[in-house]
Amino acid sequence: MVTSERSASEATPRAPAWLDVIIEDPAIARLASLVDEGGASTARGLAGSMAVVLAAALRRRTRRAVLLVVAHLDEAEEAIDELADLAVPARLFPALEVLPGESTTSLELLSSRLTLARDLRLGADPGIVVAPIAALMQGVPTPTRLARMLRTIRPGDRVDPAELAAWLADAGYRRATAVESPGEFAVRGGILDVFPPGGLTPFRLDLFGDSVERLFEVDVATQASDRRLDRVEVVGASLESIAGDEATVLLPEVMPEGSVAMLVELSELVEQGRGYYERVSGARSVHGPPAVLKSI
Repeated sequence: MVTSERSASEATPRAPAWLDVIIEDPAIARLASLVDEGGASTARGLAGSMAVVLAAALRRRTRRAVLLVVAHLDEAEEAIDELADLAVPARLFPALEVLPGESTTSLELLSSRLTLARDLRLGADPGIVVAPIAALMQGVPTPTRLARMLRTIRPGDRVDPAELAAWLADAGYRRATAVESPGEFAVRGGILDVFPPGGLTPFRLDLFGDSVERLFEVDVATQASDRRLDRVEVVGASLESIAGDEATVLLPEVMPEGSVAMLVELSELVEQGRGYYERVSGARSVHGPPAVLKSI
C-alpha cells in the first residue's frame, strides 16, 4: 500500500440531525459519564444497527477513540458503511481470510492491517476502529518488525532498484511488464512502477543510477507519468512474515490511551473466537480469546 502527500479539498460529510438528538439523550450522557469514570459497563436492548449508532454517539460525545468488536467479517464491513453514512471517521481492521500456514493471502488485507498499526503507533486518532473478533486474535508486528515492513521514499533518496524489486516480490507484489492491476510492479531501465493494493494510485520512481530523481503518479491507461509526488510510503508483508517465529502484539495494546472498547454480543464473540482458535490451533501469531479479552 502506498500513501502520498497531496492537497485536495473534499466536502465534509454531515451527520444526520437525529444523531445529535441521540447524543444528547440522558441515557447516552450517563453512559459517557461511566466511560469517563473507567471500568466496564453494559448496554442492553440494542438491536440491528443500534450498536453502531451507540459507538458513533460515544465517539461524538467523548471524543475518545472507539474499538468496536463484532463477531463476523460481514458485520464489520456493514458497520464501516453505516458509520460513513453517520459522518463518523472509522477504519476497518480486517482479518486475514486464510488460515495461518497456508501459502496465499490478500496483500490488500495485510497492508490495511499494517497501515492501521503503523498509524496508531504514530499517534493517529482513528476515530472508530471496527474489528471482527478473528482480526483481533491475529497479532500485529512489534515496532521493530513493523519498521522493517515500511518503506518511505522521497526524491533524492538512494534506492537500489534490484533490492527494492526483491523486497516488493517478497512482500507479495507480482512482477509484470507494465502495472495494470493492484499488487503489480514493473522495472524498465531506470524506471520502477508500483501499483499498490487498496484502490490507491500507482506510482513511478524515476531513477538516475541508485538516486530517486522524481516521483510521479502513473496513468494506467497510457502508462505515462502523471502528477508529481513529494513522497510515497510502501507497506507490504508476506503471510510468512506475519505468522513467523517473532512475537506479535494485540491491536488493543496499540490503541490510543483512553480508548473505549465496545464488545457487541459478548457470548457470540466468544463462540466465534473459540471456533476460529480451534481451526488455527498451534499458530504462533494467533492469540486465544482469553488473551484478547484481557487486552481489552
